[in-house]
Amino acid sequence: MILEIENYTVHYGSFKALNDVSLKLPVTSIGLLGPNGAGKSTLIKAILGLIKPDSGRGHFLNFDLGSRDKRIRQYVGYMPESDCLIPGFNAIQYVSYCAQLNGMSQRDAFKRAHRVLYLVGLEEARYRKLDTYSTGMKQRLKLAQAIVHDPHLLFLDEPTNGLDPDGREEMLDLIRQISSIEDRCVVLSSHLMRDVERCTEYLVILNEGSVEAEGYIRDLCKGEADRYHLRVNPDRDRAVTILRENGIEVEHVHPREPSFEVAIRHPVTPRDLFRMLIDKGIQIRQLVPRNYTVEEIYRKFVDIDGDQEHGNK
Repeated sequence: MILEIENYTVHYGSFKALNDVSLKLPVTSIGLLGPNGAGKSTLIKAILGLIKPDSGRGHFLNFDLGSRDKRIRQYVGYMPESDCLIPGFNAIQYVSYCAQLNGMSQRDAFKRAHRVLYLVGLEEARYRKLDTYSTGMKQRLKLAQAIVHDPHLLFLDEPTNGLDPDGREEMLDLIRQISSIEDRCVVLSSHLMRDVERCTEYLVILNEGSVEAEGYIRDLCKGEADRYHLRVNPDRDRAVTILRENGIEVEHVHPREPSFEVAIRHPVTPRDLFRMLIDKGIQIRQLVPRNYTVEEIYRKFVDIDGDQEHGNK
């Protein structure tokens, strides 16, 4: 585990933003998922030392998170949700300055700034003033300053905010590329399930200041052992009738596609199900274990209001 925190609690006045949060994060790509106001940004700031927890302790590598040891800056990168640009600077000046704040020499910082601005697609605009940048360019710039010193642990807070569809896809591609680097932990904080699902392997669900679930996505999304997704030939309704007449539980019949879910329980086997349908002239196109989606896992722990965009809040 690259990062461990125990019993982090943060109050803003009488409001409890974090409620006794404990986490152990592995070296992989991590999705910090939760609705707006869940405490995601507060948790990141508490880990980074930007705000002081009311209680709790944590460790990162060989550092005590409460020690305020400035050397930790060399190993941690942070892309904040809000803009943090310096008026009058161009991209080279800004990114190289951030690199120096993180412990790099002026010469190395300048060289590295050119390289990361090329990586994020800002090489043609690296000498432009930052106040002329579009929202998408500012997001790329924030990513550049977060990775310029090649950190071991990288926090990305809502990195696709304000981006159009093309810009969002390009940002997600960049995040996947960065996450693939060996021995690097990337924490993607978002309220967008699709972003988390596409870019991360480990999931932490935060809601109302508490951790509701955590674990590798492949483990969290494992379905029940006896449930399968079945696709047949276009005669779906007849297949459903045949299976139900043979005592097979059928659920979630797709309204437009010839597919549905079945429960195959002892003593019935998948081979028995094949025989039931094939003997009646029904062709089976697909029979696969039915796993959960990230959205279904999320809905177990977080209420999604009907007027919010499906799967986004």
